[in-house]
Amino acid sequence: MSAFRSTRTILAHPDAMMNRKPGVRIDRIVLHVMEGTQSGTIDWFRKGRDVRAVPTAAHYLISRMGDVCQMVPDHLKCYHANSFNSRSLGIEHEGWTDGLWRVGKKPWAILDSIFPTEMLAASAEIVRILCVKFDIPMNRHHIIGHYEVPGATHTDPGPLWSWSDYMALVTDGGAVAPGAVAR
Repeated sequence: MSAFRSTRTILAHPDAMMNRKPGVRIDRIVLHVMEGTQSGTIDWFRKGRDVRAVPTAAHYLISRMGDVCQMVPDHLKCYHANSFNSRSLGIEHEGWTDGLWRVGKKPWAILDSIFPTEMLAASAEIVRILCVKFDIPMNRHHIIGHYEVPGATHTDPGPLWSWSDYMALVTDGGAVAPGAVAR
């Protein structure tokens, strides 16, 4: 049984997608937090250079309820992870971490106490599928947070993300108890 509540494809603006260089192997998955809602992020990623100087995007967006939206086909690259853009796939998770810390507000994960189980289960399933598809080892060297990309200026997925519990979901494919993945 799938962990996805729903799946759909809404392509990012063409300015946000480009071909990968020949011979570049996809060997990383980079996890992000949207700093907003899924619907707002979809709208943002559909804007091109006429609105954004650097039209960023991600391959997949996961809502708090486990809805999955693919915005960039796997074989294309997009701007999401600095020096790792060519070799990685990006997965955004609905919520806030970065911006609200800066203005003295609690991020969504604290307000709700956890990253929702539905979102984490859907995310882990996507990561498992991608790891098998691209022969990416299911470990922390190959499944990383945005903050771990060389030259990163972001802190997502943030201090509440429990990597050990998340990786257990990815590698075991099992269910998680509510509250187990976020601290």
